Amino acid sequence: METSSTPWVKVTQPLIDGLVGLGGYTHALFRPGPGGEPAPMPGQGVLLLMGGLVEQSGLLDDAIALLELRSVRFRKLLKAGSSLRVQLTPGASETTGSGKIVRRYRWVAVDDAGDHIAEAVAVMLMRPGGRQGAEG
Repeated sequence: METSSTPWVKVTQPLIDGLVGLGGYTHALFRPGPGGEPAPMPGQGVLLLMGGLVEQSGLLDDAIALLELRSVRFRKLLKAGSSLRVQLTPGASETTGSGKIVRRYRWVAVDDAGDHIAEAVAVMLMRPGGRQGAEG
């Protein structure tokens, strides 16, 4: 199955600070370090960006809902100044009793250096007959 990619998003310190504040993160890792060293993006913030990038890309316009995230792994800290995109690879699927499709996708968040930031298997409920919901 073919891998597709989303557009890039630039990760800025105000974006990280905003998500840390909205999420209510209190761990010292997510506060500026000695000498004002910027704090990294929390993993849940990376997942939020991944989901938004996938939606904005139109790659899964036939999706009804995200059912589950499986096997989530964070490989590298995401820091301000990086850009991020998601590579999607469709996987196994099955048809539900109502005729909808449940399909697994491998999502890999990649930074502009080519490093894997996070990986997950997204289980999506898809409309039947769509380009991404079709069996294959």
